[in-house]
Amino acid sequence: MDSHLRQLLLEGDSEREEEFLRRLEEDDNWSAVSFIDEMLPGLLFEANLTYGNFHQVKMAVFLRRLSRENKLSRESELAVMKLLFSESRERSWLNVQVGRADLPRRVDDPSGRMLEELAENNAHNAMYYALQHYEENPDRLQELLLSLGGVYGPENLGHSLSCFFPVMEELVNTRHPAAESAIFSYLLYLNRYDIPADFDPADYSLDSLPDDAMRRAASGNGIVNLHHMITLTIYRMWESASFHDDNFPLPYKIYYQKRLEGKNVSTARRERVEGDLDVDLPDDFSGFYERFSYDDVKRTTKLIRALAAEKREELWDWIIRLYALDYDKESWNPHFYTGIYLALKLKEQNLIDDSLAVEMALDQAVEYYLNSMST
Repeated sequence: MDSHLRQLLLEGDSEREEEFLRRLEEDDNWSAVSFIDEMLPGLLFEANLTYGNFHQVKMAVFLRRLSRENKLSRESELAVMKLLFSESRERSWLNVQVGRADLPRRVDDPSGRMLEELAENNAHNAMYYALQHYEENPDRLQELLLSLGGVYGPENLGHSLSCFFPVMEELVNTRHPAAESAIFSYLLYLNRYDIPADFDPADYSLDSLPDDAMRRAASGNGIVNLHHMITLTIYRMWESASFHDDNFPLPYKIYYQKRLEGKNVSTARRERVEGDLDVDLPDDFSGFYERFSYDDVKRTTKLIRALAAEKREELWDWIIRLYALDYDKESWNPHFYTGIYLALKLKEQNLIDDSLAVEMALDQAVEYYLNSMST
């Protein structure tokens, strides 16, 4: 961590941090992308993970992508940067950063050697072979590591996949300067599990999911049910990722059987999203903020779904800004952004054909935010 911003977070000097926040508001040279890029090496090595998993880096990478896609106004970018910085001030960081390395000794089967070392809990040795694999077949390495994470998804609510897929797609797949740090961070995460040395992704694959899988995932309230939707949407994004080989078997089987197979579709949510979307839409952020009710779930979820249908570009900007302006460190949860981001991406990217399930996912994500903010 060698930049001024990262050094601030390592030192934890509150006065200098407050000064930085003031400068951030006055300086137009920052963008959310450059801001997040500076923070990424630190975010990849958060210490004593507050939420048990890598939510901060996942949230940051999602926001970075929205900024790259020009979905955020300057006002929203500033609000997001202040939120990320404020959240980061509450965390601790390991000063770890991995760079590209020359590999003097190469092996014929780097992925097999990597798995053998992971099975022995030798993350550093595994990294050595992962670097060779990354040079020679980066797409296969990404899929193999994500598949390993997917196997352990049922016991960690899918975090071993959902927290790292966006990191793979945005950093590793694009050869971002933090790519090698991201791979090492993931290997250290996987090192907490009993990795089989003879791991075969096909052992955990599923020929097909039932037609109502996303409806099941988008049913129910609370973080457990929200994460069913998050994880299943991540699987769909993985299927459409540029590095995905259609012949590579995704580990749907174990997550579906342990998390979704016995779950019922919510009749109440399905009936709510089947209703009409006759609602007065705002013309600007001020009007949106006024109409966004924290007390009336039905009214607000209907507003968001109507905007997603009619003014999606404006909705991206408005809801990201609203969540940031409402930031409170005592009640904030990174799943606020993760849930709404993935529900909107599910709709925007046409990841599934079931339009009703898409509406249920959006309803679920917004309701989770409203319920969390009211408690």
